[in-house]
Amino acid sequence: MAQITCESMGLFAEQFRFVARRDIVSVPGNIELPIVPNLSPAAALRAPGTARHAGRAADPAPSPAVGLGRRHRPDIQGLRALAVTLVVWYHIWPQSLPGGFVGVDVFFVISGYLIVGSLAREVMSVGSLQLAKFYSRRIRRLLPAAAAVLLATVVSAVLLFPQGRWQGVARDVAASGLNIQNWNQAFSTTSYEGATESVSPLQHFWSLAVEEQFYLFIPLLMLTCAVVSRGRRPSHVLVLAVLCAVAVASFVHSVLFSAANPDLAYFFTTTRIWELAIGGVLAVAVPQLRSGPRLTAPLGWLGLVMVLVSAALFTTEMNFPGYAALLPVLGAVALLLAGSSVKEQGFRSVARWQALRPVTYLGDISYSLYLWHWPVVVFSVYILGPNQGWLHGGAIMALSVTLAALSTRFIEEPFRRFEPRRRRRRGRRRAALPAYGTVYAVGALLVVLPIAAAAVPYLVVEEKTRALSQELDLAAYPGAGAVHSPGTVPQMPVRPEPAVAAADIPSGVLECLTGWDPAAMELKDCVSGDTASARSIVLVGDSHAAQYAESLNLLARESGYRLYVLARNGCPFSMEPLHSDIVTFHGCAESNARTAKMIIELKPDWVVTASLTPEGYANALDWEWDSAHQAESGFYGALTLLRDGGLDVAVLSDVPYPPHNIPECVDSSPDPKDCAFPATGEPSPLMQAARSVDGVRLVDLSSYFCAAGSCPAVVGNVLVYRDTHITNSFAKTLALPLRDSLGL
Repeated sequence: MAQITCESMGLFAEQFRFVARRDIVSVPGNIELPIVPNLSPAAALRAPGTARHAGRAADPAPSPAVGLGRRHRPDIQGLRALAVTLVVWYHIWPQSLPGGFVGVDVFFVISGYLIVGSLAREVMSVGSLQLAKFYSRRIRRLLPAAAAVLLATVVSAVLLFPQGRWQGVARDVAASGLNIQNWNQAFSTTSYEGATESVSPLQHFWSLAVEEQFYLFIPLLMLTCAVVSRGRRPSHVLVLAVLCAVAVASFVHSVLFSAANPDLAYFFTTTRIWELAIGGVLAVAVPQLRSGPRLTAPLGWLGLVMVLVSAALFTTEMNFPGYAALLPVLGAVALLLAGSSVKEQGFRSVARWQALRPVTYLGDISYSLYLWHWPVVVFSVYILGPNQGWLHGGAIMALSVTLAALSTRFIEEPFRRFEPRRRRRRGRRRAALPAYGTVYAVGALLVVLPIAAAAVPYLVVEEKTRALSQELDLAAYPGAGAVHSPGTVPQMPVRPEPAVAAADIPSGVLECLTGWDPAAMELKDCVSGDTASARSIVLVGDSHAAQYAESLNLLARESGYRLYVLARNGCPFSMEPLHSDIVTFHGCAESNARTAKMIIELKPDWVVTASLTPEGYANALDWEWDSAHQAESGFYGALTLLRDGGLDVAVLSDVPYPPHNIPECVDSSPDPKDCAFPATGEPSPLMQAARSVDGVRLVDLSSYFCAAGSCPAVVGNVLVYRDTHITNSFAKTLALPLRDSLGL
């Protein structure tokens, strides 16, 4: 899959790859209780997961269609322990377990086995579902610990992170609280703009979102089975057929979508439904699938090997989930089936080892461990930095387990036992019923409270963002103008403030700045500057061309030119397409050919272009050309088209690529000079192509960014970079150098 990676940093390097990768996995938290799936919902609710609770409640007998014996399943807690260990180990020491992300797939299967199976049995037993009770249990099971983690993350972010990251964390709190974090991850982290964003301490909430969305859908499907049965209890065959149909449809979709767009497919609910549905199929079909004692032990060991092989051999380069997810999913199915087959198993069986108390205890705290471990990883690495040794990782593991144990004991368990009841009415002979309204009110509070808390730091930064609309005093903030000026720059606070640097972007029509599409848009949609003028300038290219839009807009208004901005993120003005590991972006080259034709027909006075370097594309997006020659040839072809059309063309040099987050560094360092980085001096294929095409003007702006081999973070009191792009404030100060270079 296409990956967006940061520079490797030793320990935890995998975690700090761009979040579009599937490195950040999670342990689904909706797994209710470690009880065999034949227990009724009421019995499951009263069984907190230890042997002494098994069979304590008197519940209606399950439907004969699923007639399983009641039995506590400590092996399921052991399977949870295995899954959470894979995930946590992978996040702390990814190089030693490159496929540990499959732990989440194991959890999906367990979740479907317990919860989908419970819903299926209830609807087959009584022909309906107690939805209020079902969601009440989920609220009490999931929201308290999740809300505690969200609140703790908000507080920690305010205390430890620079202000520039506050709004990102706040958005993640809202997405996590509303169970849409998977969509937030899919559509923000796979975007071009997200390439340089810092890793979020809450991105692991995506799998919770997947499951909760699924559990909004599956009860309705079970009720549909009841409706189709016309008042009778749905048959075992009908429910099984429906679950199988859902699993097959989702699996086919997962395979196709994972091959076409694995970055998005990894986070989509629709590509994961089959894993949950297979767990439900197993729960409903288990009576017919039980194996004898002779097959139980080999089946369990085979399942364990399948899961461990996946964890050891899978990598983030694979199209996942797709076909690949079958191995850990079927391994989890084999482990569940082996554990359900016999009542007493010796140590020759995996289930017996899974049932050891230290192992089941880890399963007991697995939900809280999932919630706490990733924020601990992110904050500890931010504070202490990366470290190759086991001591640092071991400390993270110990702290995560401690927080999980405390969270389970003092947050999860009290809320799980909380079940307010209505008072009996006088004169009425009926038992008190659960007051679900109270539970739902508490649930709403637990959702709103973290979001409200996150809104405070968000608004603090938002207030500073409004200051970006104010023009800087060039005497106090000369920016690039200070480079070749003999005057002294006064001591002033850096502008823009690092906290809002990411928002300091060019103004204008967003589609023209980030998503120009000649097939769907017209030139008139993207005009600025002096719109009444007959003269015109065209700015074309990727986002590293678009970052000069405000500079050229100032010149265009002042000098009497219309300005057309035709920029598309991740699409340099080249006739040779970039490619990721699995996708070649032919659409970009085709779009450029059409755009070149439109520009030639327009006959502008100047065409200006710039581009991110191949090294920048490799570092930010893991995209590349096959060779330096291909890269240069693509730019040569595009520039030649324009020159053959009789147009004047100017090529701007690219800005240096910062090796670290400049706004965060400036925000946390006493002296911005500490944030300078060395100039690389790597040749740009665009500049080399420009030298080969007669009549193309080269505009080298490198002296405004670097001097004596060093590139400062602040020039003339103006912050230069917002990420790998320059701030709009600094871009404005380049207007005069551009005017002189273009002769406007």
